[in-house]
Amino acid sequence: MHRTLSEPSWTVRKFLNRSSSSHESTEDQGSQEVSSPVEQFEREYFFFYRTLMDPGILAQVLRMPNLSPKIIRAKVIGYDVKLWGSYPALVDGVPDQPVDGIAFEILSQTQLDRLISYETEKEELVPYAIEILNQQNEIERTVDGVTFKWNYERDELLKRKFNLKQWKREQRLGELDMLQG
Repeated sequence: MHRTLSEPSWTVRKFLNRSSSSHESTEDQGSQEVSSPVEQFEREYFFFYRTLMDPGILAQVLRMPNLSPKIIRAKVIGYDVKLWGSYPALVDGVPDQPVDGIAFEILSQTQLDRLISYETEKEELVPYAIEILNQQNEIERTVDGVTFKWNYERDELLKRKFNLKQWKREQRLGELDMLQG
């Protein structure tokens, strides 16, 4: 059972419609077009389950010097993480299967834009119910939030699991090879 939200937030709708114009037109029973104004940015929790769980990488992407007090241990239920090359991708999983990660509240349109530009076009921004964990790894509360989920062919994904420590080690080894090469 996936614990997703029923209606996407403005952040999700903006991501899904980012190629459309700043006004949305609709036709109502053959009458003239009606325009609605652009909605304002809303603060929102993001769930990160891969490289952005690393405070240093998240700080670089968001261009924020100090993130650690704002990062919250969290999980989502009913999903799994597979690998696309060496990068993790969130996919549908079995009911009650947890994916551990972090929650972080995005405070500005600029932060949202930086996250969107960091991600791949093979993912979509989707609403999630995020379980915030306390120090004992127990659910403290559940908040509405969003995350990036794989939205492409599943056969492109490897069966291996993502391990942040192993990924960081591989990245460092790759950097050393480049320096020595």
